[in-house]
This record gives sequence, structure tokens and C-alpha cells, in this order.
Amino acid sequence: MKEIAVIGAGTMGAGIAQLAAKCGCVVHLIDVNGDVLKSGVEGIEERFARSVEKGRMSEADRDATLNRIRPVSEIGNLGGVELAIEAVVENIDIKHKVFKQLEEATPVNAILASNTSSLSVTKIAESVADPSRVIGMHFFNPAPVMPLVEIIAGEESAPTNIDAAYQTASSWGKVPVRAKDTPGFIVNRVARGFYLEALRLLGEGVAGIDEIDQIMKTHGGFRMGPFELMDLVGLDVNLAVSTSVWEQMGKHARFTPHEIQQNLVAAGHLGRKTGRGFYSYATEHPLSAFPVSRQSFDLNPKLSDALSTFCAKSGATPTGSTEQFVLARILCSIINEAGLAWDAKVASSDDIDIAMQKGTNYPKGPLAWADEIGGRNIRGALRELNNAVNDGRFQPAPLFANAD
Repeated sequence: MKEIAVIGAGTMGAGIAQLAAKCGCVVHLIDVNGDVLKSGVEGIEERFARSVEKGRMSEADRDATLNRIRPVSEIGNLGGVELAIEAVVENIDIKHKVFKQLEEATPVNAILASNTSSLSVTKIAESVADPSRVIGMHFFNPAPVMPLVEIIAGEESAPTNIDAAYQTASSWGKVPVRAKDTPGFIVNRVARGFYLEALRLLGEGVAGIDEIDQIMKTHGGFRMGPFELMDLVGLDVNLAVSTSVWEQMGKHARFTPHEIQQNLVAAGHLGRKTGRGFYSYATEHPLSAFPVSRQSFDLNPKLSDALSTFCAKSGATPTGSTEQFVLARILCSIINEAGLAWDAKVASSDDIDIAMQKGTNYPKGPLAWADEIGGRNIRGALRELNNAVNDGRFQPAPLFANAD
């Protein structure tokens, strides 16, 4: 691709524009809000300035790259554009308006891509006369740094456009994966259990936020705990994705948003960006800002044995019942959702594993992890957990229910 357009100059759009320009593309960076456009360009300039200071980029390269970025305040004539990437707010009506304009402004063979993280690519494509042109290209924040790009095929997306987007992402140094147009695609679907099961454990008084985070880092090998990560991403952003996936998945219990998170968002405690979320960032070292009303819990012998076996086979060595309960519930949620996504043909097993490692820094791909643990051990843990809850959220995926 030699010439592209990016619509939306916020954090994500500016990041995509920076990436593409650095890879040699002429980039039309478009935003109707002049202040956002100005801020987006200034942010790119500042990041390039730091790269020059650190010796990662020459001044000549910086100047040439910045000259390839063409900021404009409206979607005008984009006659030379081969790929247009929409990165505006997650509102289907606004996206429909943008895609209608893009269809008129670009050549008939230009690819129209949405960076949506949770909306249906097929529904976005309903706004244009030729839906075969519309695909999903979901980058992860920050776009210049995070390696993963989910390439999503809507019901009428042309395979040639999917292939071209895949090749473009690869040429930009990214790791692309292919996904079917289903709620949350790969990452935002499979990762829900990491957050939501942690919230349920907190709400039940099983453990506190810092304890749950530490268990998942120490015994699960995750770089960040679920509450640390929600604070980093933003509780409002995380909640919006959970709510969107929940609604699109028929409000299944696996995806039900938790009232603890809803209440924090309503109070304006959104994480690092507001100085307080699950942790308080008023001091040098974050402190837990959410009390736990600890409650006792009993694991019946069958459940205890199943979780103990599951944890041992996962490579973890938690010794206490609380550690085993926390690790097994969260990890079972992730692995089972990956199995359900594979059963639904959302993506290949390799792409699911790559997506979770490259998009969320998981220590292992969930399906590769499942192979290590063994289908029968996963089935045993899931069945005992499902017997212990009243909403069916641990019902084993067919992949594990039918394991030998």
C-alpha cells in the first residue's frame, strides 16, 4: 500500500497513521474535530522527537516521515487511496456515516477497514452499496508498539481484500491473525474471563484485588493481574467492551458485567487515567483502593481434587485452597472460552493462541495450554466448577466435553 487514509486522529487513529507513515505510506489523517487533529499530529511529532533523541531515528527520516502525513479536517477526494482505516468512536451510526462518505471518496477497488474492537463488521458494511469492500482491521493500543492485528471477515467481505489487509499488516511489521465476524472477535472474547471471573471472586469475598493479581502473576505467569490491567486500560473502556460482547452474545452468564466495575465507573474511578480505580495512584506505589469483604468458602472433595489436578498440570504450584480456587477459576474461564471460539470456527487454534499472546501478553496460548493440561483434566475441572455455580458459565466447550 502506497497511500492510505485514517479517519479519526485520537490515540488509536494517530497511532495507526504514525505506523503507516513510518512504513513508507502517504497517510491522509482525517478528523472533523480540529483540536483532536492538532493534538494527534503533535503527539506523533513528540514521539518521533523522542526517537531522534534516543538515536532510534535520524532527523532526515523523521522529517520525511512527517511529510508523508497529510492532516485534513474532512473526508474529501481520496482518489489515490488504496486502504482507508476508520478509527472513530464505537458508535454504529457514526461509523455508518463515515463509511458512506468513504465509499464515495475512494476508488471502487479501495479497501474500507474498521478498527472496531466490538461491533459487527457485517453490520458496519450495511451502510455501503458494495459490502465486499468492508473488512475489520483491529489494531491494539498503542498501535505502533503492539504487534497484533485482527483481520476480520464480514459475511460479504471479499477474500482478496482480507488477503491484502493481512499482507499489509505483515509488511508493517505486525503479526496478523484471521477471525470470523463474531462478538469480541478473538481477543476481546477470550479475555473476558480474565477480568469477569476475577471480579466475581472479589465480589464473593474469596480474595482481595492485590491478592488475586499476585496469584495470577506468580502462579499463572501473567505479566499483569486482571485488576492492574483493567486500571491500565481504563475501567470504562473495559466495561464497554464487556457490555458489548455480553449483549451481542445473548446476555450469556459468561459475559455478564459486574456491579463492582459498574459502580466504580459511575463514580468516575476509571483507573490510572483518573488516579484511582481498583488501586489508588496517589502514592509512588499503587495501593488497593477497594476493600474486600472476605467470606469463607468450602470446596467439596471432588471439586478440590479436580482443581488441584488442573493447577498441577497447568505448570502452577499453588499450595493453598484460595490460590488454587482463584487460579483455576480464571484460567478455566479463559481456556474454555478459547475452546468455544474454536468450536464456533471464529479462528484457527494457532491464530487464537497467537492472538492471546501477542494481543494481551498471555504467557501461553490458551489452547496450547489446554494441550499441556489435558482435555480430560480440563473437563473435570469445568464440570465440578459448573456444578458449584447456578448460571452454567462453566459448561465445558464441546472440545473438552468430548475429550478422550
